[in-house]
Amino acid sequence: MSLATETQAATDEVAKLAGAQAAQADTERRVSPDVIRAVVDAGFARWRVPSRWGGAERSHKELTAAVARLGEECPSTAWLASVAAYAARYVACLPEQGQADVWAEGPDTLAAIVFKPLGKADEVEGGFRLSGSWTYVSGVDHFDWALLTGPAPGPDSGGQPMRLFAVPRRDYTYEDTWTSLGMRGTGSHTLVLDDVFVPAHRVCLREDAMRGAMVGHPGHTQLSNPAVSGLMFVAPVLGAARGALGIAQQLVAVAPTGPRAAAGQPYQVDFARAAGEIDAAQLLLERAAAVADGDAVPPELANRNRRDCALALEMLVAATDRLLRIGGTRAQDDAHPMQRYWRDVRSVASHAVMQFEPAGLAYTLGLQGLVGPT
Repeated sequence: MSLATETQAATDEVAKLAGAQAAQADTERRVSPDVIRAVVDAGFARWRVPSRWGGAERSHKELTAAVARLGEECPSTAWLASVAAYAARYVACLPEQGQADVWAEGPDTLAAIVFKPLGKADEVEGGFRLSGSWTYVSGVDHFDWALLTGPAPGPDSGGQPMRLFAVPRRDYTYEDTWTSLGMRGTGSHTLVLDDVFVPAHRVCLREDAMRGAMVGHPGHTQLSNPAVSGLMFVAPVLGAARGALGIAQQLVAVAPTGPRAAAGQPYQVDFARAAGEIDAAQLLLERAAAVADGDAVPPELANRNRRDCALALEMLVAATDRLLRIGGTRAQDDAHPMQRYWRDVRSVASHAVMQFEPAGLAYTLGLQGLVGPT
């Protein structure tokens, strides 16, 4: 059996398990430990870990397809699997001793990521003392490490540059604050640190992490954040939209009756348009993944990836909106999976870094040799 076939089979098994528990994860606002273990066993945590640390170094193309497959059954599980896989990119930007700390138990270590600068960092001998709260930390109750960005900008930062800090699970607590409309199962609660010492070897400049400056891995393609972050965010949404499409296909196969009878053909047209939008979004993501898998990613292609992922997300939102309309009032019932997919898609679409306007500006200005918004 080929590696691709084995991966597909393992991913399908995780998807089956996650799908069976998707409604429960949504209600309890937490993907179960059994599903998280299955995600790890299927190789998502080690997917992008460098081979020198025992990782798989699998492609972004394969990762995008695998995450989307999970998203068809449970978008929250897909989101956590995506975070787990892409975290390795940022861990690899730490000093080598920091990487050794994180991957001391092997390449299947789960790490959460927070890009927004929060908290307070005081420089002390040998490192930093870190305090504060970091919101929206997906998987905080399951993961082994957290990669936190700080300090918060402003007068309390002391003029320090933003850094990325790697903190083990034993050093932080969390507050149950995740009551979002969608992606409820991600458990994206608030992480809390109280005067925690972080040694210098577990710290790097945020700017270095954003430009993909991996340490101790010569020959690896340097991938800036615009080149890859959209894939991490949007692949789960592609799966969610496909899940909604599968439900809608069953709905349009039955001719509506009563007041909805006249809407039969318009719903069929809506279905076709939504299917086309989902296919188009997939093609954009596949091209972006192919760029990330290349030997070099110049700024213009990184900006195009950022644009394409943001545009793909807009297409998936539009498609899922159409599919919810096909379902009518019944699809909005708490027990109906269509509304869950719709909520999950809308939740990701609200993320600040996935808005099309800054991505579009960065792309256009980049073509003119100017620096766009980050």
